Amino acid sequence: MKKFIWIIASVAVVIFVVYHFSVQAKNTRLENALANQYSNQLTSASEKLVKLSDSIDQTLLFKDQAALQQPLEDVWRLSSDVRASISALPIDSETSTLWMNYLSRIGNGATLVSNGKVPIEEWQKNMTSARDNLRSLSDQWAFTNREDGKRDYIISSFVQNKANKDSVESWKALGNSVKAYTESDFPMTASETDQQKKKDLKHIEDSEVTVDQMKQKFMELFPELKDATIHITESSENAPYPFYHIKFHKGIRIGYADFTKKGGHLLSYLLERPFDNTTISVEQMKEKASKYMKSFNYDDTSLVEYRENHIAWHLSYARKDSESDALIYADGIQLKIAKDNGELLGLNAMEYIQKEKIAPQEVKPIDYKELFSGNFTVEEERLAFVENKQLQQRLAYELVMRNDSIGTYRIYIDTENHEILHSEKLP
Repeated sequence: MKKFIWIIASVAVVIFVVYHFSVQAKNTRLENALANQYSNQLTSASEKLVKLSDSIDQTLLFKDQAALQQPLEDVWRLSSDVRASISALPIDSETSTLWMNYLSRIGNGATLVSNGKVPIEEWQKNMTSARDNLRSLSDQWAFTNREDGKRDYIISSFVQNKANKDSVESWKALGNSVKAYTESDFPMTASETDQQKKKDLKHIEDSEVTVDQMKQKFMELFPELKDATIHITESSENAPYPFYHIKFHKGIRIGYADFTKKGGHLLSYLLERPFDNTTISVEQMKEKASKYMKSFNYDDTSLVEYRENHIAWHLSYARKDSESDALIYADGIQLKIAKDNGELLGLNAMEYIQKEKIAPQEVKPIDYKELFSGNFTVEEERLAFVENKQLQQRLAYELVMRNDSIGTYRIYIDTENHEILHSEKLP
């Protein structure tokens, strides 16, 4: 009988130990899941605080009421988003209440300014320090969410804090909140813009070139490859537009090129080869790039920007409108030039060949002192075509302006209705 009782007791102990470790393992998995949840929420909230601070900077930039409408709306929206993020975090109620009230004042203040109930000057005076406070909070949360020791800190400060302070909330309910957090609320949607798709190039009215004519033109454009092995194929019937694809091989050089069948216009070019350690100067690079553009009959373009890596220069060009001399960024060409000798390594002229339709537009002068607030300096000014919210190409003043308080911005202003099309802070 004693032996039987001992066996039952042993089995009970084993069952208890197995159950204990099973529950402990389950709780550990749940702790990890919750730690990931709160880590994601901290990251999201930190990023939103930076965006909110940037939007406040936009409201400090302008004093024109029309120009202020979008930035003020962004401030109201983002302040509400950050409040939602803070409310989802299990931080102490006093801290949460303080920041929720602070963000509420920012959002409500933006609405009052937008409705004309608070002078913009008063708002800008108050927000000069508020933007710094928001970035400080963002930095604190980013530090809390640092990779080093992140899991242990978040579990002790957030997960266990939540479980201990709110005894009514069971582990099961917490697990359901994690599940709800990880599920997607909205399905993936297809692209809503057709401009990402390739165009059929119907506007090209040139006659089609033959394979022999294409080969001859290739040798004229790239004389250094005239003795290369060349193989030309035509695009398939279901291609978005008819083109020739050329493969070439000469010694250590191999590459590809695409030309439109109508007119034989160069669409793209790619060359691969080993590289030397020598480097040409910036002036030499620009001179070689200019010669390439002229030889391809792309001389109605202007260099917009360039950057480099360890083997090549990457250049961006934009078409210049024949009427206004404005840059059409949508009609762009990208070049890749070797750093060792300036040889052409790559070209992409797809956007240039597609060619945007540009409508005539009036150019009305702007009094920048009426538009911008505080002390500012316009460092660059030119005309450019950029898209508005309706994806229409609009002629705009492109300004690089500096405000000593908030930094340097690139701003695009519609030349006809003076709408702020885009505004970005420069590094």
